[in-house]
Amino acid sequence: MAEDAVAAVPTEPTTLRKPRIKKAPDLPILERRNWLIHLHYVRKDYEACKTLIKEQLQATEGVCEYAVYVQALILRLEGKIQESLELFQTCAILNPTSPDNLKQVARSLFLLGKHRAAVEVYNEAARLNNKDWEICHNLGVCYLYLKDLSKSKEQLNLALQLHRQELSTMTLGKIHLMEGDTEGAIQTYLQALQLSPESTELLTTLGLVYLQNGLFQKAFEYLGNALTYDPSNYKVKDLAYKSV
Repeated sequence: MAEDAVAAVPTEPTTLRKPRIKKAPDLPILERRNWLIHLHYVRKDYEACKTLIKEQLQATEGVCEYAVYVQALILRLEGKIQESLELFQTCAILNPTSPDNLKQVARSLFLLGKHRAAVEVYNEAARLNNKDWEICHNLGVCYLYLKDLSKSKEQLNLALQLHRQELSTMTLGKIHLMEGDTEGAIQTYLQALQLSPESTELLTTLGLVYLQNGLFQKAFEYLGNALTYDPSNYKVKDLAYKSV
């Protein structure tokens, strides 16, 4: 996990739909409790999750990495970013070879507005895993907040080399616009549309760029396509009317 359409990649675990299981697998008690912590977390039953975490930490004298990790995620969801940061730092101490732990530390620093410190930790994570596009993307976002556009573009392009995706493309296009390079932004968005032709965000952004540059026919074309995929989007409707 940034504001104003410049998004850092969220690093919370993706919620997956799992088959319905009536009881936990036959596991040793600590592993079984970790399994239940995970189950309640993905179901967003955070109170039950916190109860299990407390039991697990009492049983392990506070050194169960997974329990601490999930506790930190919940604190972040509750807006307790500083407390969350301290727990993720504990995870990094318990398992210093985990790039995921460092990513979470960096994410918390980013949310606290400590962008330079976040860069340092993301770079540590990159040394452990230099094939993670999320690290590169988030470094790009941090450098953008630090107003180092050259390094930001470098990291975003690295992210796109590792994995073509919309998030880095949107941020890279925004930087081109900040630099006054309208054509560079347009080409960036057009390349992304080849991969995600039904992306209403990309279509709307392209339409808006064309509209702001007086290219009304092009603007109407892309905004109209965005409405095709999201007909209830009133913001796009308003822009489309302005392009007529």
